[in-house]
Amino acid sequence: MMKTFTRLLLVVVLLGSLRLAHAQDIHFSQFYSQPLLLNPAMTGNLSEHYRASLTYRNQWATIPAPYSTVAASVDASLLGCQLGMDHVGVGFAFYNDRSGDGVLNDMTAMLSVAYHKGLTSDRRYMLSAGAQAAFKQKSVNIQNLLFENQINSNLEFDPTLPNGEPFQTNRFNYFDFSGGALFTGSPSDRANFYLGGAYYHFTKPGESFLVEEVLNVEPNLLDGRMVLHGGGNFYVTDRFSLSPSALYMNQSASQEILFGNAFGFHFSQGNRYRRNDSDNSAVYVGGWYRWEDAIIFMLGVDFKGFRFGFSYDINISPLKQASNSQGGIELALSFAGRMAECKRRAPVYCPRF
Repeated sequence: MMKTFTRLLLVVVLLGSLRLAHAQDIHFSQFYSQPLLLNPAMTGNLSEHYRASLTYRNQWATIPAPYSTVAASVDASLLGCQLGMDHVGVGFAFYNDRSGDGVLNDMTAMLSVAYHKGLTSDRRYMLSAGAQAAFKQKSVNIQNLLFENQINSNLEFDPTLPNGEPFQTNRFNYFDFSGGALFTGSPSDRANFYLGGAYYHFTKPGESFLVEEVLNVEPNLLDGRMVLHGGGNFYVTDRFSLSPSALYMNQSASQEILFGNAFGFHFSQGNRYRRNDSDNSAVYVGGWYRWEDAIIFMLGVDFKGFRFGFSYDINISPLKQASNSQGGIELALSFAGRMAECKRRAPVYCPRF
């Protein structure tokens, strides 16, 4: 009975959002684990040559219908030998988000390209601009939905009764476009920083499963999402580092503010931009605060070219009464590698995500 009630409540929220509110994007606590979803200008912004990333998030597991998201991306730095101090980045990203016991599904595939302009001859300072084209498909499983019109006179749910909702489709898709810019700097081999901004959904596409003319409501548009982010990596000693970062996002009537820091212990010493992958090993512990929503704890490990991150959200918003203060578990895995490079290629001094 409780599971049925919870599903009914989720449907009310779902349909209410489709009718009255503007749609919104997904988000990750380890936002830096999917650079192409954070800012198209980060495509190919690597000290290595290529990078592959995988992220999984499971949110609100205490309710019968938790939310789950899987994201994957791959990008590469190209033409560094041919362009001298500049290079080009290309990448592909994909995510699938399932909400409400599989009731609502959001699948998105993205192609990104970026140009990275070296502002100094040693590439310590760079300015990047990127663009992204996306194909999105959203679907809803109407058979799994419960409607108040299907509650009979005995206050029992009867699936044979008509739901009374003006559905026009259970699936829609569209193309979308986004862009961003990024500035990176490395005043020394022991410090680097970055500052970027992006804007998603230039086209503001419409999203609705319902016949909006029948409901006499305004079109449900996917509003543009503004992103501002920054951070860096700073070696305090040869083995100890700090990695602060911050994120601000605004979309329709919602905003997200997230900031925190990771403390790193490195098992090898020396220039982090020139060491071999076999020497690149470290352990990180950190915490972030999502404003008025959650406290996030993180554990990370670097080993050779691999980076693994685990984070857990503790919910502190009013939703904690339903979630028992439990938010989301998030796992992130990435690999960054090198290929044979020409003698002319200078190192790229940028943070590793």
